[in-house]
Amino acid sequence: MSLTSSSSIVESTPALELASLLDPVCNEMRLVEKWLESNLIDDSPFVASLLSQIFRAGGKRIRPGLVLLSSRATSPGCGELASRHIVLAVLTELIHTASLIHDDVIDKASLRRGQETVNRKWNDRLAVLVGDLLFAQASICLARLMNPVIVGIYGQVLGDLCSGEIKQMNHQYVCKVDWEAYLHKSICKTASLFAAGCHSGPILNGANDQLIAAMKDYGTNLGICFQIIDDLLDVTGTSTELGKAAGSDLVHGVVTAPAMFVLERQDEPARRLAELIKSRTVSHPDGIAEALAIIRENGGVEATVRLSRDYAQRSLDALCILPSSPFKESLASIVDYLLMRTH
Repeated sequence: MSLTSSSSIVESTPALELASLLDPVCNEMRLVEKWLESNLIDDSPFVASLLSQIFRAGGKRIRPGLVLLSSRATSPGCGELASRHIVLAVLTELIHTASLIHDDVIDKASLRRGQETVNRKWNDRLAVLVGDLLFAQASICLARLMNPVIVGIYGQVLGDLCSGEIKQMNHQYVCKVDWEAYLHKSICKTASLFAAGCHSGPILNGANDQLIAAMKDYGTNLGICFQIIDDLLDVTGTSTELGKAAGSDLVHGVVTAPAMFVLERQDEPARRLAELIKSRTVSHPDGIAEALAIIRENGGVEATVRLSRDYAQRSLDALCILPSSPFKESLASIVDYLLMRTH
């Protein structure tokens, strides 16, 4: 596979399945799944059942998969992984899942991956406590690594997650186009955890600084690409495809790339979109339908696709430092997998 032209790869590659891309680390992924369903803190049957439901509800496991692939791709001779790499993958998914549960409480979401959210099925208080429990379990895993550098990396991730959410809350229904702020929020909410997983494995392997930096760049740019595509799908996808209501970002006043590309034009469609957002009309069915139509009909989708491809190419470029291996190929193919979601 060429690592130089993401657009040509996507146009010529058959449909990819993430499970097949993680096949080089399938044995390690099975260990991760077993760990995720274990309860490190509370042995009560209710909590055990609750955690089992959460982790069996789906999820692509892209983050732990990236941890394992990056670890194998940078290990001496691409050799077998130690148990600490499994722990690293587990704690990465625990943090991600905990943040989703807390996000659902903040957004008052009722669906996640097509199923009832914890806050909807039970209540907000239990959902917050379950999220806290998962963060605590991640902390236990982090302590087991006994690596102060990685503790610092994941501590920053936790701070970034909170900071990104606060920034998003403070900019609800704001129509000023600020690409730097959008990028920073995308890094905090998504790319920070991607980057942590992708370069912490190499750190555990004792890789050199250049290789560690390259894997951090790969993870950061892949995470930004992932967030941009998520923002795009909120505009182009259906409720069935998304497992939640389409247009939910704008309904909650979150202005993302597809809307920003239209707003920065400052023409009549841009002014109408800004009016719908500022007046909170997007909170109602007719308003959100009109806003989504404006974005789709005025170049917001196409421009966002181009932006996602730019960050995809940056992530591919970072992989050039790696020696050839099935793990490197999977890391590159994951970029293609993300881009195919834009079709």
